[in-house]
This record gives sequence, C-alpha cells and structure tokens, in this order.
Amino acid sequence: MSIVKMKHLRALGLREGRGKLLRRLRSLGCVEISTPKSLPPEWDFLSAPDGDELSHHLGEADELSAALEVLRSRGIKDKGGLLVPLPQVAEETLFDESAYNQSLVVARQINEANSALNAQQAKRSKLETQLRALEPWKELSVPLDMTGTRRTDAMFVAVSLRLDRAEVKRRLDEATELYDLTWAGTDREFQYFMVLVHKSAAQEVQAALLDLGCARLNLRSWSGTAAENCLVLQRQLGELDREAASLQKSIDDQAGSVFDLKVALDKAGQEVTLERAKARLLDTEYTFFLDGWFPAEREEAVKAALEEHGMAYDIADPTEEEYPQVPIQLKSNKLTDPFTVVTAMYSMPAYDGVDPNPFMAPFFILFFGFMMNDIGYGLLMALGTALFLAKARPKGDKGRMMSMFFMCGLSSIFWGSLTGSFFGDFFPQLFKLIDPSLLGLLKPPIGGGDPTWFWPALFNPVNNTIQVMIGSMALGIIQVFTGMAISMVEKLKRGEVLDAVSNELSWYCILIGAALAIGGPMAAPVLGTVGQVLLFGGLGLLLIGNLIRAKGLGGLVGFGGAIYNGVSGYFSDILSYLRLMALMMAGAIIAQVFNTLGAVFGLVPFIIVALIGNVLNLVLNLLGCYVHTLRLQCLEFFGRFYKDGGKAFDPLAVHTNYVEVIKGGN
Repeated sequence: MSIVKMKHLRALGLREGRGKLLRRLRSLGCVEISTPKSLPPEWDFLSAPDGDELSHHLGEADELSAALEVLRSRGIKDKGGLLVPLPQVAEETLFDESAYNQSLVVARQINEANSALNAQQAKRSKLETQLRALEPWKELSVPLDMTGTRRTDAMFVAVSLRLDRAEVKRRLDEATELYDLTWAGTDREFQYFMVLVHKSAAQEVQAALLDLGCARLNLRSWSGTAAENCLVLQRQLGELDREAASLQKSIDDQAGSVFDLKVALDKAGQEVTLERAKARLLDTEYTFFLDGWFPAEREEAVKAALEEHGMAYDIADPTEEEYPQVPIQLKSNKLTDPFTVVTAMYSMPAYDGVDPNPFMAPFFILFFGFMMNDIGYGLLMALGTALFLAKARPKGDKGRMMSMFFMCGLSSIFWGSLTGSFFGDFFPQLFKLIDPSLLGLLKPPIGGGDPTWFWPALFNPVNNTIQVMIGSMALGIIQVFTGMAISMVEKLKRGEVLDAVSNELSWYCILIGAALAIGGPMAAPVLGTVGQVLLFGGLGLLLIGNLIRAKGLGGLVGFGGAIYNGVSGYFSDILSYLRLMALMMAGAIIAQVFNTLGAVFGLVPFIIVALIGNVLNLVLNLLGCYVHTLRLQCLEFFGRFYKDGGKAFDPLAVHTNYVEVIKGGN
C-alpha cells in the first residue's frame, strides 16, 4: 500500500455554469477544492464569492435540525437502533427540491408551533404566579384596589406563619382602638390579613405592624375581589390549555415527517458543503477560477467533467515546493484501511513520506491480542464487532474502528489459545464447584502448572513471567528493527547512503553483534566470534560516518555522543515494550481474582461475580490495550521512519448523517 499520487488542477470557467460544475464534481467525489496559496500579481483582480447563499443554507439547516429536536423531545422517532443500518435513498431522492421545500414548510410549522408553546408556557407561568398570589385573599369580599374611605385607610398585610394571630391583635390594640382586623388565607410561608384603620391612627398601626415584621402589600393593580380575579385567571389558564393541546397535536401530527426531515437535513448539509467549497473559488464579474487536487487515477473522469462544462484547465504533477500543500489519501486494502483511523489520530504522512499502515497493522493486531490474551474476551470482541458490522453497516471511521477491533479480537483468541485463558481461569473454577472430576478434561501448560484449558497451553503469563518478559522484548526488537529497515530503505531511495549506512546499518550490526557476542557462545562458540565481528564492524561504520560528517576531534565527539544516545535510546525504547507483559499479566490476574472471589460463595454467586468482574476487566483491557498499543506505534515505531505533516484528502463529495446514498448515473 502507498500514498495515492495526486494531480494539481487549475481551471477557469464562466460563472453562470459554476453551480452545475460544483454539483458535478460533488457527484464525482474526488476533487478537493482549495484556496490558492499564491497567484501572479496580475491576478489580483480576482475576489472571493459572497457568502449570502452559505448563510441561507445554514439557516435552513438550523430550521430542520430544530424541528427534529422538537419531535425528539416529544418522544417521536423513526425506526432505528444500534444495529439498524442507515436507510438507503437514491441520489435523486436526496436532491429532490420539491421534497426539500415541503420538508422546510413542515419544519417551519413545527418550529412555529413550538415557539407558540414556549410563549404560552411563559404566559402560563405568569398566570399561575398571579393565581397563587391571589389565592389567600379569596375569602375577602372587598375589592383589592380599595384604599379605604374618606376617614379610613385600608392595609393589605402579610406576616410570617410563625407569628401568633393573638400577638398581632394585642399589638394593634396597644397602638389604637380605631381599627378593624380581618384575617384572610395562608400559604406555605405567610398568613394574610386586612386592617381598616382611622386615618388619625394610621401611623401608629403602621409602626406596630413594622415592629411585628409585617409587610404591607400593594394590590392596587387588581380591580374587583380576589375571587373574581381568580375566576378570570382560571378561565385564561383553561384557554391556554386548550390552545396548547391544539399546538401539541399539530406537532404530533408530524410524527411521520421525521424521515423526510432527516433527508432534508442531509440535503441541506450538502448545500452547505457546496457553498463552503464555492467560497474557496476566486471570481471576476463573469468568470471563476478553481484550484484543487484529485487522485491521478481519476484524471480521465475529472477531465470529462471539466470538458462537459466548457472549462479551460491545467493538470500537473505537484512540484516538490507544493508537497506540503498536497492532500494525503492512503491506498488501502481490507487489512490496512481500518488503521487509517490510528494514522489520522497521530498525523497523516507527508506526501513524500511512507504510508505506515501496512507496516503498523500486523504489529497493532499482534500487540493488542498479546495484551488482551483471552479466548473469551476475544470471542466477545470478534462476535460483537462482526454483528455490528453486518447489521449496522457503519461507514467511515466508525466502520474502520469496528473492523480494527474485530481483527484485534481474533488476535486475542489466538494468544488466549496459547495461554489457555478463557475469562481467566473460569473453567477450572467452574469444574471445581460442579464436579472436581471434570478437571480431568483440562490439560496443564507445557511447562507445568495447574490445568487451565482443553489442550496444553504454551505458557501461563502468571507463572512464566520471565518467558513473557523475553517475548515482550523480542516483539519490541522486531518492531524497532522493522522501523530501522523502513528508514534505511527510504534514505537509500533519497540517495542518503551515508546516513543509511552510518545510522541504521551500523546499529543493526552493533545491536545484533552485541546480542550474539553475549549470548551466542552458549549455543555455539562461532556465534560469539560472529557477534564480535558484527559489533566492531558496526562501531567502525558509526565512527567512519561521524568522521566524514565532522573531521578530526568533532568526529570523535560525535561518535561518542552517537554511542551514548544510541545505547540509551535503543535500550529505553526496547524496555518500553515491557508494557506488553504488564498488561498481559494484569488482565490475567484480575480475571483470576474475580473468579476466585466468586468461587468462595458457591456456584450461583460464582457465575454472577465472574460475569460482572470479567465484563469490567474486558472494558478496562479494551481501553488499556488500545492506549498502550497506540503509544508503542506512535512513539517507538513511527519515531524511526515516519515523516508526518500531511493533511487528509477531503474532496467535495456527498457526506450524510441520516441516510446512505445510492449513487445514480453521473
């Protein structure tokens, strides 16, 4: 697999045909329209198109989205679910203007009804507040706007429920005899009353009420008695209820429009995308200029579209100066395509770099399965993702992620079959509880130990720590050496022979030679001699390279620094792969702990505890294995050869959220 070769497109055409060309290119789905980075000074008369149409389509998209949200808030949804694929529609259906305009009318009706409901709710809240304020005064038969008579003042008063009514009367009696007290109702905090007092004693009564902590109320905005006003408010609330029911029914009647609204929202999204692409063009009064990129393999289709719309165009290979601007598309197969997600999370490769997916994919799958290391967990991963892929048919990054976890699940089954792990030691614990004689069906690991699986396990990660550690480091060495090999090949392609020989080749010799010189004699004496030859040969290549780069003392200093940095760097990088061992052992031990804990209490508790515990362990392992596998690829592997800095290819195309578009004729 490789990075797709791109072509640079420049085209001129008449503005009157601009929309048709853009829609044609959108249907092709292979041209990324970009803003030109530099143009000759004589082209300064070109200007960017106005954004009125973009604002218009964004507004329509907001209307459709708001209407869908209203229907969802009412519990109205179309048929769907986790395992239900997106409904398929023809491209002609998606871009049907008549259906789109009808959906806009429906959306506006829904939004208007919802706005009216919200306004009514605010009005209802206000009326209910007024009704609650008047309820305590319903027992009074006097008008609320009464201020008194020619010789008396009327006071409407509120006082805390904690204050005794007798205390209120006592304090008023002390103030004057020229008053009349009438108690009204109460609410949760206050009790209410009216005082009619002779004007000559009004100040004394007010002072007494103030001492008691009473609050004088102003009810002059009302006319008539409280009971009369309550009846009016209740009638108004009833009218609001009837209007709200009618509005709610008008919204509920649009339940069958959910799918049409989703199609319309997807269509609006296409128009927004089209207008954003148009904003990257340059215009004159009568013409427009298009700058963009497309895969070289689609050149004939692009030419046909341009010629069909009377465009003048120039198509060329990108120059080295343009490499940073070239969008990146990776040519992938079923094995490598899922790992485009990982690459994009890190950074797309530069146009003159290497597609890392074919090299990374086997290691990612292998490392993930090595850490997960369980037949049961792998089966759940593989079956779950396979079911989701088959039923939901996810597209884009979601589909890639599910495919990646499917392959990692198969890898986990493979490693689990080597270690005899099925939800940890689930079967041994289960057989002990049911009938210990069933343990005879299980086989002990090849290296010895308790029976764990129905065939002899190659090793047990808990009991064979040293072997697991050596295996983890061996996998790390293989990946590091692979990264060095890729780097060396790329340098040789660019003619950087000295760097390739004095860096990667020399360290190949040093590392392999040191390993053979130390461990080789235990197998055969000649291996030790071979190791010494490689070791000193590698040191010689490293020294020569540094002397060529910086002659004399500088070369020797560079050689010393290269030795120190190389030894410490390679040693620490390889030790990083011990996280493979750590995750493998942690998952196995946690599973065994849950199984052992459940087995203490009997068969039924064992099944419950083992089920819950292993589900939690699976979730933790999914996160841990993914993060640590990703770290090893991005830091330890990519650091050897990867040249990043590219931006993903983003062509003008049909991208939908709610439906799957079936392409029609061009």
